[in-house]
Amino acid sequence: MKWVTRAEMREIDRRAIEEFGIPAAVLMENAGRGSAVEAARLYRERGLRGPVLVFCGAGNNGGDGFVIARHLANAGLAVQILLCCDPSRIDRGREAGVNLTICERMALPIRGLNAPEIVQSVRRDLVAGALVVDAIFGTGLSLLRLLDEARLPTLAVDVPSGLDVDTGLPLGVALHADVTATMACPKVGFRGAGEAYVGRLAVVDIGLPAFLVRG
Repeated sequence: MKWVTRAEMREIDRRAIEEFGIPAAVLMENAGRGSAVEAARLYRERGLRGPVLVFCGAGNNGGDGFVIARHLANAGLAVQILLCCDPSRIDRGREAGVNLTICERMALPIRGLNAPEIVQSVRRDLVAGALVVDAIFGTGLSLLRLLDEARLPTLAVDVPSGLDVDTGLPLGVALHADVTATMACPKVGFRGAGEAYVGRLAVVDIGLPAFLVRG
């Protein structure tokens, strides 16, 4: 298995979709399901009680988060989805939007975070929460700082939010994850300085052709 940069991972994904015909929705489903397994494992290992707080951004990382929330709910865990973006930014015709719609139809608790009140409202959630799933990828420094300071067990989806996957350096503020469930290949920034943010690294098999991800 090879260690890749962000650009190299994007090229691998592109080839899987365009050359091999693997639908992006299948890759997202595999990514979310595999990450949910790691989240449930962390929940059990720590003997946690209480809801899983799934923080979702607008892009594919957020889409992975919606899939994770579905699978954790199906496994019997209490789940709260917190949208870290304007819902209008999520295209309901694309993979992330489709999974958000499924979560809505499953009646999973979903709340948008209004910017003026974001710190106060999230602080209340963190008091009651047991586990944070970081499917944000990028958002305001105040929220990342608050999540990091809460010190709840945290699973990062693909990469801890705020961490540059190529350099391993924080982009202002980066979350410190207990587990990072990264997709298909470990990222070069997870070595060296990045190790302090990644925690236990779990590489999730998302169904890519094997020769694309071999070192």
